[in-house]
Amino acid sequence: MKTADIVGFLDEEFRVSETADPEMTKHALTDQGRAFVLPAFHEKKTGLMFDFAESVDRVYCVTFVTAETLEEVLAGAEGPGLLFTHHPFDYHEDERGLGPVADASVRELRDRQIAVYAIHAPLDVGRTISVSRSLARRLALSNTKPFYPSVGGHLGAVGEMPVAELHDMARAVGHALELQTVDVFDNGGGNGPTAVVAGGGDQTQILNEAMGLGCTTYVTGTVVHRWDREPVKKGNRKFHEVARASAVSLIGATHYNTEKCAVQEVAALLAQHGIPATFVEDPVLRRYENGNFRVQ
Repeated sequence: MKTADIVGFLDEEFRVSETADPEMTKHALTDQGRAFVLPAFHEKKTGLMFDFAESVDRVYCVTFVTAETLEEVLAGAEGPGLLFTHHPFDYHEDERGLGPVADASVRELRDRQIAVYAIHAPLDVGRTISVSRSLARRLALSNTKPFYPSVGGHLGAVGEMPVAELHDMARAVGHALELQTVDVFDNGGGNGPTAVVAGGGDQTQILNEAMGLGCTTYVTGTVVHRWDREPVKKGNRKFHEVARASAVSLIGATHYNTEKCAVQEVAALLAQHGIPATFVEDPVLRRYENGNFRVQ
């Protein structure tokens, strides 16, 4: 298929022209890597990033452009392709945090004719597929409604979990995302609604809006922040202080595992429209063994 046709479909589906991202490539690439970025992407910071293939045989859908994920993609690619990613970064669930994609990896994508399409905000607030809406579906929330408006959509979803007790909720989250452990902080939350905010949802302003809706449990990706950056750690400490003071219990299932649900749905959407697409799992990030609650 023509790369331009797939890009046009994705641009329309995710309202790319309406939801630009600031500084999308600032930390994702080195100066050498940025030299390959399309001018239009530099302006909008979203959409087609590297135009390395005029036509493609398959779309590879990933959550982060980690070294391990790229290795999986390149090992399976037999012809020109398109890499769809939610984050154009290398990523680690430890003190390293976000980092740039290696220059050698960018050159290999070019040499293998694998274009790159990256959308962050458009997938955060998508009309039918969005990171929090997709996670809510995976967790089987009922009576859901969106909350916390952002760039023409919403960053969170609130609803009712199929189970009410906190540890049962944690097990349900772990089972749904196929995790061995999750992070649980029992702050004495009652049986009110549950807020779901995929990814890096440890933000007090989002938590405050969830509390205003009566939520007593807050499910997100990053409850424990391990990045070696003091501003990030400070924000995470404040998030926990507010949650404890307001008796909102927390469940964390990692940035990657809470957001990959949406990327999997993107792969399914493309396939439904006759575009061969595959979700490529990160073999390292999919495993989370550092949580304080073991899923049984």
